[in-house]
Amino acid sequence: MADTDNDLRYTSSGILLKPFYGPADIQDIAYAERIGDPGYYPYTRGLYHQMYRASPWATLEVSGYGLPEETAERQRFLISQGQAHLFGRPAVHICFDLGTQYGYDCDAPLAQFEVGRCGTLVNTIEDMDRLFQPLPLEDMHASFIICPSAAVILALYVAVAEARGIPRHKLRGSINNCSIIAPIADNMIAFPLRDTLRLMLDVVKFCSEEMPRMHPVTFQVYSCRERGATAVQELAFSLAAAVAVVREGIDRGLDVDAFAPALVFFYSLNNNFFEEIAKLRAARRMWATIMRDKFGARNPKSWTCQMLSQTSGSTLPAQEPLNNVARVAIQALAGVLGGVQAMHTCAYDEAHDIPTEEAVRVAVKTQRIIEHETGVTDVADPLGGSYFVEYLTDRVEEEAWKCLERIEELGGYIPALQKGYLQREIAEAAQRHQAQVEAGERVIVGVNKYVSEEKVPIETFCYSPRAREVAVSRLEDFKRRRDAGRVNAALVELQEAARDPSAYLMPYIMKAVTNRATLGEVMGAMREVFGRYHQETILAGAS
Repeated sequence: MADTDNDLRYTSSGILLKPFYGPADIQDIAYAERIGDPGYYPYTRGLYHQMYRASPWATLEVSGYGLPEETAERQRFLISQGQAHLFGRPAVHICFDLGTQYGYDCDAPLAQFEVGRCGTLVNTIEDMDRLFQPLPLEDMHASFIICPSAAVILALYVAVAEARGIPRHKLRGSINNCSIIAPIADNMIAFPLRDTLRLMLDVVKFCSEEMPRMHPVTFQVYSCRERGATAVQELAFSLAAAVAVVREGIDRGLDVDAFAPALVFFYSLNNNFFEEIAKLRAARRMWATIMRDKFGARNPKSWTCQMLSQTSGSTLPAQEPLNNVARVAIQALAGVLGGVQAMHTCAYDEAHDIPTEEAVRVAVKTQRIIEHETGVTDVADPLGGSYFVEYLTDRVEEEAWKCLERIEELGGYIPALQKGYLQREIAEAAQRHQAQVEAGERVIVGVNKYVSEEKVPIETFCYSPRAREVAVSRLEDFKRRRDAGRVNAALVELQEAARDPSAYLMPYIMKAVTNRATLGEVMGAMREVFGRYHQETILAGAS
């Protein structure tokens, strides 16, 4: 019987689905060329031959609030609950408050109401040291969720390590450092696009030459998805941004095989279970094709799409928050079946505030339950060969290529961004989703269907009310104890270098922070040269 209009089903990206799939749906997919074994080109089935049999994915729970030592305490708690990177190495995954993100010290008027909220504060080398007490920097993975001031945060981290006698080449970790995605994501961007891209590539050069164990760019399209992008848009926009960065790196004389293996993609894990799995499989195949065929990368490691993932915070409503435990578990399972390298599982109370310790514990243990109790890690890519999964992987890839081609027609990622194309696409997708929710066409349990009248009380996180007072006092004391002449001289040198478009800025940033310049002073010096980024409002349907 043929489907009626009311029976039609679509993925979140609008891909029409049949009632079932069979051999005829994948008969044109050549196994060796399009699927392949796990660990081999085109990496559709995973980056490693044995996948999680050899080593589990990294558990990286996002945290950050209040003063640096408060965040350090939460990180130690997470490590005690099972948070770890590959081979059991301790790991931290740190977010920063808005003042730190945008490059303002805690005493700046624009930062005064944001100190320690939605992230921790780091203004000085001493703040960075507090953030990592007493963690072993030489034997851990440090992940920094920061974009506008990424270069300065990285410099502060290196300065702390070297003050402890740890050479920079031994440091492991990753840093987001991808503000060119911010205008379609979280608006975390400080400087005009050209200067932003310049700083990004300076960090890439610095890491490829001096910090080979540090991942210098994470293409963070997770926030695009939170803003309303579809799975196909999330995939296409991430690859478009990555193409722009690789192209710029090559134009600047960098060897693609020297920096491409360290690039990371940060994807959302949303509610449409099979489409999320298909998206991750398609991402690996598309990136392998782009790097090998478009950019001529010779090192197979340059072809591998390394993926950090996070379950979707925007899908966790404030209503009936315990339902979110189920949502997070299902999304995380999609990430594992899709073959991610690292994962953050959201806490059930995130719609209310920063997660409590109880909620974070459940989030971490969710990953451990999937790893040890479900059997899904016993076989690499257990869904490989599924009629539906292979068909859907092909369809997601096909739609993403169409989107990429449109971006290239507009001149590439940066021109498409400047013309408002990417912003409009996301705005229209978000508008469609919201209209479906309000019409009841998209069911959200506990929100627009199966709503419980009973109100369940929930404990919420409490901030330290003295965070800003303590931070400002520390900053004033820090400035009194330093050599102001050396700080000013280093900032002048940085500004002079910033005025030269061909100058490499990381050595000047390193010199400034080791001479005890603050994050706000370093960012302010560059802001005087570069100016600020100005975002235009893009509305759905606007042309």
